[in-house]
Amino acid sequence: MSAANLQLARLALAGLSARDKADLIREITGAPEPIEPDRLVRVRAAADRMACTPRTIFNLLKSGALTRVKLPGRTRSLGVRSSQIDALIAGKSGAQ
Repeated sequence: MSAANLQLARLALAGLSARDKADLIREITGAPEPIEPDRLVRVRAAADRMACTPRTIFNLLKSGALTRVKLPGRTRSLGVRSSQIDALIAGKSGAQ
């Protein structure tokens, strides 16, 4: 690529957001779309999203409707997968 074309490409990329740049590079190279990891939500945040108390979340964990995930670097803290909360809100019980 010539120096003029390279400079033109740099100017064009300068106006793009990081997400748009990543999408453009992925489209040019043919790389697959990245898979976003399932986010962990703490019990209090899960209760807020489901409009219930944290005790209800603990009861759902005990019954097996939600899966308990230990948070890294913590001894007593735990989290719940965001996708499971969304599935319960949508009405699908036992979604993994």
